[in-house]
Amino acid sequence: MQLDNIRVSRKLWGAFIALMLAMMVISGFQQYRANTSMSGAMDQVVEIEQRISTAVRWRGSTETAVNMVMGAAVTTDAVLAEQYGARVKEIIGAVNKIQEGIVAAASTPEEKAALDKVLAERKVVLDATAKTWELKAAGDAVATQRFADTELTPMAARYLKAQDDFVSVLQKRRDQIRAEAT
Repeated sequence: MQLDNIRVSRKLWGAFIALMLAMMVISGFQQYRANTSMSGAMDQVVEIEQRISTAVRWRGSTETAVNMVMGAAVTTDAVLAEQYGARVKEIIGAVNKIQEGIVAAASTPEEKAALDKVLAERKVVLDATAKTWELKAAGDAVATQRFADTELTPMAARYLKAQDDFVSVLQKRRDQIRAEAT
């Protein structure tokens, strides 16, 4: 059977059907690629949302610990100060665990730079917290209050601001991933 012996209408129908099949295969492949791409982007968004949630928990725990240190510094009740001190140690232990996960998950240079600022501010605040406990143990309530108000408070504010900046970096990364997926 030769191609010349086939009627023109059948040739046209055959070409049409072949083109339709080719278009279906191509569109199926494109749909698969789009789904795979979107799924990957959604996985990245979910992962970064979890990291944002962890960073916000980190910040909340930090703020709680700082407030307890400040409360212990200004209270004249020794039992309350001791309870605050014990609770602060628990919170710092929990913060250490959260921080380890955050440090391990940092992937971009922007995240690492923001995280380095947070860690530097954290070290300053931890040193100031230790000094606050030393002043409190020495029994000088006025010096403890003055140190807490004039030095510890601004240090803590910088630390919390650095954590907020880190969360902002993560949020920008999430928005960038969403935009790329779109």
